Amino acid sequence: MPVERVFHNVLRAGEGPAAKPPDDFLAELEAFIEAHNPYRVNRIIQAIGDGRVTVEIVRRYAKELYYLGRWMTPEFALLIANAPDTDALRLEASEHYHHWCQNFADESGYLGDPNHVGMKVEHCHQLGISDDELERYVPMPETVGSVFTLLYYMRGSYEEGLAAFGYARERVAGMSGYAATLYNGLGKHYGMTVKNYAVHAYAEGEHGDKAAELLRKVVTTGYVQQKVRRAVEHTILTNELRSHALNRWLDEPGALRKQ
Repeated sequence: MPVERVFHNVLRAGEGPAAKPPDDFLAELEAFIEAHNPYRVNRIIQAIGDGRVTVEIVRRYAKELYYLGRWMTPEFALLIANAPDTDALRLEASEHYHHWCQNFADESGYLGDPNHVGMKVEHCHQLGISDDELERYVPMPETVGSVFTLLYYMRGSYEEGLAAFGYARERVAGMSGYAATLYNGLGKHYGMTVKNYAVHAYAEGEHGDKAAELLRKVVTTGYVQQKVRRAVEHTILTNELRSHALNRWLDEPGALRKQ
């Protein structure tokens, strides 16, 4: 006896979240970032900049940053592949596609600066960290959480990847001035010239500003705004939690240099 086939119509017209004007929407994101800015609560960066922590703390921080770069950098290719204007007649006629091609080339060491992951390895070598030690390093759970939250959104949609990586990470990092603080502090107090921080002092700001311009072009529907908001909030919150975890290093015995 045949089974009765019932196909429910699930399509609905005129439903879904209403879109806000892009400028209003981005202002709301900015307010959230300001309330939870991970760099404002991060005390490790300034402690290194002031030369107040031991070299062992500097070594641990370098290994943590290597872990971030090691997992984030390959994800740039997803932003290139998912860019909404890959069908431009010529590369230079695109905006999203062209930007991320250049950004990936820059991060990978093909635009003049060294490979960004390689620079982090070089800094670890300056601190006496071997490749074997670096590969065996297990990062903080909060670092793992922040990294793989980002990777989740990078592998979602173009808009989510742009929001999480370009807007909530690169742009916020560039605005914080953390790289210049670390570069100057390591030079003054630890006798190190660290190429990684010299490059990031200008590169992240440039990349982040462009990401903000690109994000404004795509947050035009309620559905996209909903996804972007979630990507930004989760990226910022997990990064903020990571900063609090880093701060606990300062309370460990022997973390601070003797005055």
